[in-house]
Amino acid sequence: MYFLRRKNLFSQFKDRVKWFLAPTFHYVVDFPTHLEVEAAVSCQMRCPMCKREQMPKDMKLGVMDFGLFKRVIDEASLRKVYSIKLSWRGEPLLNERIIDMIKYAKQKGIQDVAFLTNGERLTPKLSMSLVESGLDWMSVSIDGIGEIYDRIRWPETYDNIIEKIKFFKEYRDGKGYKKPLIRIQTIWSAVKNDPDSYFKFFERLGDKVYIIADQQRFDLTPFKRSKRFKCPQPWQRMAIGWNGIVTKCVGDYNEDDAIGDITKNSLYEIWHGEEMNKKRGLVKDGSYSLKSCSTCNDAGEMEEKEVAILGRKIKLNLYKDQYIPVENIDSRAQ
Repeated sequence: MYFLRRKNLFSQFKDRVKWFLAPTFHYVVDFPTHLEVEAAVSCQMRCPMCKREQMPKDMKLGVMDFGLFKRVIDEASLRKVYSIKLSWRGEPLLNERIIDMIKYAKQKGIQDVAFLTNGERLTPKLSMSLVESGLDWMSVSIDGIGEIYDRIRWPETYDNIIEKIKFFKEYRDGKGYKKPLIRIQTIWSAVKNDPDSYFKFFERLGDKVYIIADQQRFDLTPFKRSKRFKCPQPWQRMAIGWNGIVTKCVGDYNEDDAIGDITKNSLYEIWHGEEMNKKRGLVKDGSYSLKSCSTCNDAGEMEEKEVAILGRKIKLNLYKDQYIPVENIDSRAQ
């Protein structure tokens, strides 16, 4: 069972209690149990459905300095942070110190260290280093099979990414390790016509397969907002950009509503600071006046859809009027 394979069960339980209860009661915990720590904002892909397409060009390049990273982790360790994710807007494997980052975080007692990757940089040498680094899990974005993937994830190809994940898994298993766990994820529109084939193949290749609801993050087309939506993020986490800028959530790609800068203040000061508390108040009141909130797709209306995958009935929560037209996407043409 995937949950059990992650281990640290008691710490996981405590983390999830805080994660869900704090935003429910709008309670500000002493310090968040999770941090997004952006190893790199740069990315070698131009996936047409990505929110990066809305970012100014001068914001799309950069990797976190190792000294700055250590400063973040030192405080995170002091404050007993449970988990960090070394990715946010870019591709973490573009940071040449990524192995050092993982090792340092684990040495400092961070129990759950992970990242989301497109996998294109997973050479055999890097894969072996990642397996040996202490990494807890990685999530690889593999949108669709074959030609669908090739159109979305250029300059990578479907055949290449499969070989890279196979090598990673075979090396891990050959060493007798349980970790890093391999999560495979896809947007729904890339597999909706044949989810059986996708799951049949990737459930053998990875440890867990996820379907991600389509979000129309690539443009500012209006969508219907849910009146029931309550954003939990300002009570759960902080996102720390490669440059030290801190935002209240992972949706603020353009840093429009930044809450601080770790080169000037501690994370504790930022978490309890005036800017963060002001923004919590606006979010609590259901206001979309913050620029990052006004364009956030998470607030869209959702509906439950039951689908049959490999004979299993699975309930998906999908957005009503947000759709990624994969049939018209071809990043190779950009």
